[in-house]
Amino acid sequence: YGNRFTNASLLSLKVILFALIIFCGVTNIYSQSGWISQRIGYDDFLSIHFPTGKDTGFIVSNYSTILKTTTGGFSWFSLNTGSTVIGDGFFTSSVLGAIWGIYPKLTTNGGITWDLMSIYVYAIGQSYFKAIAFLNNTTGYVIGGDFYPLPNPCCYDGIINKTTNAGLNWFEVYRHAAEIPQELVIRDSNHIIVLDHIALVSTTNGGINWTFDDRMFSDVRFFFASTMSNPFKDTIFIAGNIVGDTAAIIKSTDAGMSWNKSLRLPYHSGFKKIFFLNNNYGYAVGDTGLIVKTTNGGESWDVLNSGTRKRLNGVSFINKDTGFVVGDSGLVLTTLTGGLSGISQEYGNVPLDFTLHQNFPNPFNPITTIIFEISKS
Repeated sequence: YGNRFTNASLLSLKVILFALIIFCGVTNIYSQSGWISQRIGYDDFLSIHFPTGKDTGFIVSNYSTILKTTTGGFSWFSLNTGSTVIGDGFFTSSVLGAIWGIYPKLTTNGGITWDLMSIYVYAIGQSYFKAIAFLNNTTGYVIGGDFYPLPNPCCYDGIINKTTNAGLNWFEVYRHAAEIPQELVIRDSNHIIVLDHIALVSTTNGGINWTFDDRMFSDVRFFFASTMSNPFKDTIFIAGNIVGDTAAIIKSTDAGMSWNKSLRLPYHSGFKKIFFLNNNYGYAVGDTGLIVKTTNGGESWDVLNSGTRKRLNGVSFINKDTGFVVGDSGLVLTTLTGGLSGISQEYGNVPLDFTLHQNFPNPFNPITTIIFEISKS
């Protein structure tokens, strides 16, 4: 009917089409976002791991299931851990992985079988754990905190515990007041770095001695760290938020000696996970469907349209085009274009045409950011 369609009619057609898609229960493909959205079950997905950067990967949920792929993420199948509540997990290789929860488990055969680990660790009050990682079949670390006294805790310590017998027993190797450990990375039997919310905590002798380095807190005030890139490189990125829940990323180019802001977004959000494929390509994800990308080592960042408002908890890429993001309510986002929508064209310093990009966040927020390009310098 040509121009006889009114705006109201077009809106009604869109609503009907959207309702049919939801009713049919098909996978939603957001052509504008560059991400294929899929929901697998109802559990919240906490993290995603491709430990060798190739075909085998794992998604850790907050309940009893871990998803595994051997096809580079194009199909997933369930591994039943037998654990009722999972705090999170980490896979060191395609066969070695561990989860922490009500029933902590260790697998040495890619999730075919799981061995129960000890659930007892020393605590003054109520302990919790944030992350777990194993170096090999016997040696591993867990990080977390200890709230005390009870029933009205006023104080907390950051703690690191170690096992040398496949999790049958754990012993404390580090405790420091007012710390909130977030992540840990094990390079070898001697070198481990733990990200605290205001510092980096490291050992060079297998946990016998630890160094507390809070220079990032001094250089970038009011920054709360949540996640880090590989800390054993000269260039390190740490993502989190600045007081007021403003999502931010800081960067060090001298192995943590000094820090500067790499990104600060102008709206309420926070990062949950950062991932760098190489020195140039990096991604960070977080609250309200937030995904940002850099292709120049953090010199600049692009906010990508994820097509969702759900919290995103994990991100992993196997090459510069193919990557995955996981989030709450069984959400898995897949991209084959590096998160870009359709076929992108690189422009020179001055764009050829007027371009209006997708706003972020989506509607129903007090503030939104709209990026546009015009053919003028």
